Amino acid sequence: MTAHIFISPRTDLKERWTQAFPNALGVERVAQITRESKAIQGVLWLDLAAIDSIDRLATLEECVEVGWPVVVLAATPSESEAFQLLNAGARGYCHVGAHPKQLNQVGVAVEHGGLWMPPNLLQRLLALSLRVVPSGSVDESVHSKLTPSELQVAQEVANGKSNQEVAMALGITEQSVKVHLSAIFKKLGVKDRVQLALTVTSARSALTEVQKPSLIARISRFWRSIGSR
Repeated sequence: MTAHIFISPRTDLKERWTQAFPNALGVERVAQITRESKAIQGVLWLDLAAIDSIDRLATLEECVEVGWPVVVLAATPSESEAFQLLNAGARGYCHVGAHPKQLNQVGVAVEHGGLWMPPNLLQRLLALSLRVVPSGSVDESVHSKLTPSELQVAQEVANGKSNQEVAMALGITEQSVKVHLSAIFKKLGVKDRVQLALTVTSARSALTEVQKPSLIARISRFWRSIGSR
């Protein structure tokens, strides 16, 4: 079972947090996480809203050192803060008052190696990533793994569209988009929409092992430049 530990100066866990994860634990400081807890698999949830701005990055870095994926809970999520914190090691970024169902979705995504952030910020992230990734047609290996319908969904998502926008563009329901995405992630071995966007281009599949780190570094530098604005 995955452990969920919320780091917050608040005396009690928010009701929505315990609704999402009934066995969740709460601590005021990272140092209070026991060695026994660190030995199991888990997700750390950092309540950024209750931490002084001057201490936020340092606290996040301390969380990342635990070795678990870290989700940052923000009172007023913003694009610049999201890029800054993701670049500092966070795997998820969402509103501190997120619905329990959404918290569950975030937890599953980061637990399995994915990235999660609010849909509007994710669309921006995809758009920015694609600006520094060479364009190209969809690679043949992707064609061979996906059905025609899945390929259409993958291309739309790779262009930065939300589930609702994909549904409207293809004339299907949002539920159908979700079902297709689940199958697409499994078939292509990707964890989130960002990885999918990079996978469906022929340019990425054509990169050599020497070129890949360079491309990743370019994307990282671009995100940092946006986050500092």
